[in-house]
Amino acid sequence: MKKRMKMKLLDVTLISLLAGTAPLAGAQTDAGTQAAKDRADGMATPVDCNAETCTGEEGLLFRLRTRSYDKPVTRETSERSSSEALQPDRRVTVAMEQPGKATAVGKFSIDLPGGGVIWATEDPTLGQPELSVSAPSVVAFDGERITKPVQFYARGNYPAFIKRLEISLYRSSDGDLIEPIATIPMEVAAVSSVEWAGVLPSKYPFRKGDELVYVLRAYGDNDSFDETHPRTLQLVSPEEAERGTNLLRDSVERSLGSALSGEQAQAQSLLGDVFSENGLRQQNIAMYGSRIRIQGRNIPQSASLTINGESYPVDQERKFVAEYLVPVGRHRFDIGLSGESAGGKDSATGSHTLDVDVTGRYFFGVGLADVTIAQNKVSGSVEPFANDSRYEDDVISDGRLAFYGKAKYAGKYLVTAQADTTQRDLDRLFNGFTQADPQDVFRRLDPDLYYPVYGDDSTTYRDVDTMGRFYLRVDWDKNQALWGNYSTGITGTEYAQYQRSLYGAALNWRSIATNRWGDPGTELRMFGSQAETAPGHNEFIGTGGSLYYLRHTDLLPGSDIVTLEIRDLTTGRTENRVVLQRGADYEIDELQGRILLTRPLTQITRENIPTLTRDTPLDGFEQRLIVDYEWVPSGFDADDVTAGFRGKHWFGNHVGVGATYVQENRAGQDYTLAAGDLTLQAGKGTYVKAEYAQTESFGAPVFFSDNGGLSFIQQNNTAMFREGEAKSLEARANFKELGWTEQDWSVGAWWRNASAGYSISRYDTGRPVTEYGAELLGQFTPNLGLYTRYTRAESGAESLTQAQATLEWRINDASTFSAELRRVDQESTSTDVAGTLGALKYQHRFGSTLELYGVGQFTLDDDGGQYADNNALTLGGKYLYGNQSSVGAEVTTGDRGEGATVSAEHRLTAEHSVYGAYTYSTDTTAYDSLFTRNAQNGWTLGQRWRLSNQVNLYNESQFLKERNESGLAHTFGMDFYPAQGWNMGFTLSDGELTNSSGGNVDRRAISVSGGRTSPDTDWQSKLEWREDSGAEQREQWVSTNRLTHKINESWRIAARLNYADTDDQLNPLAGAKFIEGNVGFAYRPWNSQRWGLFGRYTYLYDLATLGQLGGAEYDQKSQILSFEGVYKPDQHWEFAGKLARREGEVRMGRGTGAWLDSATTFAAAQVRYDLRTQWHALAEYRWLDVDNGGTKQGFLVGVDRDLNKNFRVGVGYNFTDFSDDLTDFDYDHKGWFLNLVGTY
Repeated sequence: MKKRMKMKLLDVTLISLLAGTAPLAGAQTDAGTQAAKDRADGMATPVDCNAETCTGEEGLLFRLRTRSYDKPVTRETSERSSSEALQPDRRVTVAMEQPGKATAVGKFSIDLPGGGVIWATEDPTLGQPELSVSAPSVVAFDGERITKPVQFYARGNYPAFIKRLEISLYRSSDGDLIEPIATIPMEVAAVSSVEWAGVLPSKYPFRKGDELVYVLRAYGDNDSFDETHPRTLQLVSPEEAERGTNLLRDSVERSLGSALSGEQAQAQSLLGDVFSENGLRQQNIAMYGSRIRIQGRNIPQSASLTINGESYPVDQERKFVAEYLVPVGRHRFDIGLSGESAGGKDSATGSHTLDVDVTGRYFFGVGLADVTIAQNKVSGSVEPFANDSRYEDDVISDGRLAFYGKAKYAGKYLVTAQADTTQRDLDRLFNGFTQADPQDVFRRLDPDLYYPVYGDDSTTYRDVDTMGRFYLRVDWDKNQALWGNYSTGITGTEYAQYQRSLYGAALNWRSIATNRWGDPGTELRMFGSQAETAPGHNEFIGTGGSLYYLRHTDLLPGSDIVTLEIRDLTTGRTENRVVLQRGADYEIDELQGRILLTRPLTQITRENIPTLTRDTPLDGFEQRLIVDYEWVPSGFDADDVTAGFRGKHWFGNHVGVGATYVQENRAGQDYTLAAGDLTLQAGKGTYVKAEYAQTESFGAPVFFSDNGGLSFIQQNNTAMFREGEAKSLEARANFKELGWTEQDWSVGAWWRNASAGYSISRYDTGRPVTEYGAELLGQFTPNLGLYTRYTRAESGAESLTQAQATLEWRINDASTFSAELRRVDQESTSTDVAGTLGALKYQHRFGSTLELYGVGQFTLDDDGGQYADNNALTLGGKYLYGNQSSVGAEVTTGDRGEGATVSAEHRLTAEHSVYGAYTYSTDTTAYDSLFTRNAQNGWTLGQRWRLSNQVNLYNESQFLKERNESGLAHTFGMDFYPAQGWNMGFTLSDGELTNSSGGNVDRRAISVSGGRTSPDTDWQSKLEWREDSGAEQREQWVSTNRLTHKINESWRIAARLNYADTDDQLNPLAGAKFIEGNVGFAYRPWNSQRWGLFGRYTYLYDLATLGQLGGAEYDQKSQILSFEGVYKPDQHWEFAGKLARREGEVRMGRGTGAWLDSATTFAAAQVRYDLRTQWHALAEYRWLDVDNGGTKQGFLVGVDRDLNKNFRVGVGYNFTDFSDDLTDFDYDHKGWFLNLVGTY
């Protein structure tokens, strides 16, 4: 048995090392059929070629700048020369596909002086529609009118489908965006700008500091429309606006390296803003056709670029990219270059034309059929092959069938398909073809397991996502049907959410027609899966840091869905939620079960708090991190089926009916979710929503942690069968929208009830909960407003009732006075306490830059001493400077403790800001939330998460599977106006929380981040420290580091280091530690294609937390060193080699015990020889040595011959030798083989 296991270890080790080799991919297209058709139709274009150029009817097609690796065009250059200087020497090796030839319709590329080039490509994947709008964040206002016209920029990549564009502006107090104060039509173009004179309506008083909200709406056919997320601009004094313009000008000048006027800097910044993100909130306009992408490199210095007369930005490396979604037909793009180095007005470089013909038809496919018949001859010990039936026969036959295809029909239907049987015996080739394999090794290969950098600036992504060996996807209009991996994405209601990543069949369909509010008339989502995994659901409160351990390890890659929810602790209501983007907001290690956030997360935020009074010195809304994922438990029954659907239909514009049903077949307990919902909508701010849902069994085990995953508690009971129901009713009315009032008045009411047995993954408390309430918001006059709210929440014998009334009076442009009366009544089995609080607030603005305020809070009724006094005094201020940059401070002292905050934000650009904050709280209360018993008493930190302004809090995801693309510039790795030079940010916090066991914990946390950005270097580092004292005593250090650097045109390096160490003073075995780092290099000579060298070093150490399942019983570490190179001296010979070593250690005690080590060394050398174009020879040697496990070596020689362009036959001889001084398992395995390969 030991002998067989040792041989198996050798095979697995060899496969693992081979998986680390640099991936190679190739594709070929066959244009022979089209060429023959063109010749038959007389359409072939004559081409005249000489030694250096080829010309056609449209002029020069291409020029051969050099015909040898050793004959560069440039003189006196070296590898240290700039990219622009070396550009003329860059070349593409062109090989003719025989016997056909490639043909192109239209002119797709332009040569520029100095080696620059502009070219166009057609992508049949229509891609993601993009629409964005930008305006200055501050505009000059003298107290009566806007003094200068306001410039708006808009960008969209589908102007061919847009009939008209318009910008609407609203007052910020018009929360439902009912009454626009201005509507500005815009020219329909890919990039357009318009000036607004700034005329404000006289019936509303405006003052400095007020904000205006603007949205861009695009109209298409059949009254369909698209709309962007709301954005804001602020009215400030002319002096402050001028100061902000000067700061912006200085910043843009530093990044561009040229002098600009304030207006030019503003225009450059606005142009960069619309290119840096996709602002679409709602997308309904139907599109068909293809995506045209126009790109350029080495654009002449100081040259400005226009496409069809519209300005486009060029980045620091003189690159640009533009995208157009266009219908079928011929499209012309006029490229204009102007400026000192663009060739002048009369130069040929000034104006160019690209002609692209979009046919709406496309096909790309590659296929492989590989069959090998080999002689099976074993001498020596046969024990290693005793349990392998393949070695019982004298002849072994195995093979592989694989294909990938993408086709488009009628410019509308896009089909993507892939299949791969993998290499296996011919008689088992299609066994389990449609079954999933959640342990798919290729899905588990992290990019860092390859080489960290390849030196070619390429971006790769996987077009198919499947756990099985078959994948099929059909996209049309806004619909999608697929067999493969998908996200269920049922998130459009509160009580009928079902969020999982599964493998199987799925359909997402919606009608083109929409109602008046932009919602699809009908939408349907269906799915079915033979589930291979189990769902995981974790919830965390912020620790002041960015590291969070998940409950499970060995997650299914790509299944993670991370959400940040903002919750009101007193009512349990979700006030806001945002889905975080992987790579931008967080990174995840699926194997070890860890999440690292880009920014530290704290528990409490005071943004958008509707009350003046405070229950604690620093209270606010809770920030909760929610993580959903899939994992593979032991003993999981993979034959169970999961299926479900979600549908909704609008009857006219005012009545919407939806239904949801999910069935999970489980061994022992089947889970069922059935729900219905009704929407009655009279306007944007006037509606009634009702929901009813019932469940049987439990949705998923819900694990909660208040210390970052070092320990968990399970919030729901999964041991017993249970069933429950949930009901909700919500109504809202905007009186101004209904025409009942002149001023802004709106009212809302809600009622929710969930029984103890009701269970979905994001809502499973195990307790009956009822909550209801109402609120009223309005203006008696433009300067006098009222906000009232009543809420009651009940859970068993406990209840919490709150009533509040707040009055705000704008005395003048500079002063505001507020008053609030609030009643709190809390009942439980042990206490019955009621209290009444009153508060007065005075706020004064000095100019438009300084704002000071004071709040006095008084206990008016303490219920005979039962209610702890809560008198408090708060003083604060905020100083605004530059472009939305600020410094703020606040201090609170009172009966229940003290609190203080200091925060500062310096906004460099719309995408880059430096933020720092310090918070402090001494809380003497024992406040216990009715809904979140693990609540922290209150400290705050103001990090800037990208919380979206969504009209509906819960939205259905649009697609089953799609790439996350957030802006054209980010998609292509371009940064038009980056924060150049050094950057730094910091956060500090000090607070107190009650943990899940009821103990008090004092927590201090510090986070410092910094980095440097330049055209050649991108470095970012973060260091965090956290200390818990009291009921929990631990210290944690976390550091993340990233570096990419271009040494010169030939050398690139990349490095990464993540480190975390947690020490628990009360239980030393409860600590955790991990180190993961790698460094790699790539060498690709700028003046030769002969060489390619790659290397990497990786170090891994992991000790999981006690709170994690899997991996917590032992700790392990490993090191990997690998080098690989290719050398091609001429067109016939190619030499390649690889050398790798892996050293691993493991110990079965947590941080103690003896290390058990293993080491493996692997080497391979390969020689290829191509004789003309039909004969190919190969010789290869491989050597594998496992310490104390034997040595395995072998060689292979073979000769192949191409019978035609699609078929190759080869013969060869294979010899493998194994020897081990510790065993008698020495053997030889050898034999001749015949290989047949067909490709397409």
